This record gives sequence, structure tokens and C-alpha cells, in this order.
Amino acid sequence: MFQIAMIEDEEHTRQEVERLISREFEKLKVQDITTEIYKTAEEFLEVKKHYDVVISDIDLPGKSGIDLGRILKAEQKDICLVFLTSYAEFAVDSYVLEAYQYILKRDMKERLPAVLQKIYQEKQKESQNFFWIGGVTDQRKLYHKDIICIRKVKGQKYVEFVMVNGAYKERLALHQIFEDLKSPAFIFAGRSYIINIDHVDRITTDAVYLEDGIKIQAGAETIQDVKTRIMEYWRNVE
Repeated sequence: MFQIAMIEDEEHTRQEVERLISREFEKLKVQDITTEIYKTAEEFLEVKKHYDVVISDIDLPGKSGIDLGRILKAEQKDICLVFLTSYAEFAVDSYVLEAYQYILKRDMKERLPAVLQKIYQEKQKESQNFFWIGGVTDQRKLYHKDIICIRKVKGQKYVEFVMVNGAYKERLALHQIFEDLKSPAFIFAGRSYIINIDHVDRITTDAVYLEDGIKIQAGAETIQDVKTRIMEYWRNVE
């Protein structure tokens, strides 16, 4: 299910966006989508629901779309934010927030359908990258994008998958997991950690810091290796 949230206080804009969404996904022959409408950022935040894409006006009553964007980015770094506005001067704020797109309302008809199509295709691609854990009767699908790291637990026969929304233990060897992942986003950080490059927060001279406050102490050789592999990864992505 592809879930869209729209935060817009103007009725005619809401209707136009809904029409554009409906027409674009009918053209793509996609049926498993939902669009939920909110009139204010406060109303949206009360629901506490995850969406694949959030389309928000910037100029809203109460909290602005920019205020909402800051809150959402703090909670979910990779959220797809699409800002709509009548005023070009808000563009700088949206760029600072790393919004997925900033669209002037006068250009909405031409630009919004293509943006939604691109986001949908990216999400579909992401959903195909996953790793199964568990036995025959109790299997769980872990999406690559949600794996922060996989670490060997000292003195134990299992590894721990640290996720954005929890952690899971599994009796597997790290090297076997690494081979099965088949993704350039995952690299070794020493002998006890496989890390997801997309969740690296920062690197110092003696440690790698991941999201969720995870600190991996490491020597100079490991630090240099991690830096090199990260640069190679982003070079290939670009």
C-alpha cells in the first residue's frame, strides 16, 4: 500500500491535488494507494501515522509546513516531503530541510504528477530489498533501508539486527549475512559490525557513529577503510 498524506487548508487546492493524484495513479494502473487529508499540521501530528509521502502547503494556520517538516525530519530522516506554496521566497527554507521537492502552486499541474511517479517507483524499488530472518514457522522480513547495523554479540552465538524500529536476534554468521545482503550500502566496520552506510551519522578519528546513538570504537586502519568505502558508495550512487 502506497500511502499519501496531504496537509492543505485551502479547499480548491485539496481538490486539485486529489484530482492530480487520482489521474496519475490511474495512468500508472496502480490501485493500492490511499490519500488522507488534513487541514493543519497539528491535526496531522495527532494521528502519528507513517506515510510514504507527505504533501504539505507551507503557509498553514498554526504550525507552518516548514515547522512540520522539521518535526518529521527529526523523527524520520528519509521521509519524502513535498512542499506546495504560492510564494517562491519559501524555497530556501525547504532546501535547508532537504525536502524531496518544492513546487509552486502555479506549476502544480505540470510538476506534481512526475514527482509522485518518481517517489512511487523509488518506494517500489526499496520494497524489493529485504532480508529474511527466523525459522520455517516464524519468519520476518527486514527491509534493507530499516537496518542500521548488524552486530556480533560478544560471548553469544547470535547476531543482532539493529533496526530503526527495534532489534532482532538471529543465529547466523556475519560473513554469511554480508554475502546474502548483496547490497553496496552494507560494509564491515571491523570484525563485529556490518553497518548500513545510509545510517552513518558521523566518523571521528577513533569511532563510527550511527543513528540511534550507536558508537563503534575502531582503530585508524578500520576508520580509513570505512571512509574509503563510504566515498566509493556515494560516488557510484551519484
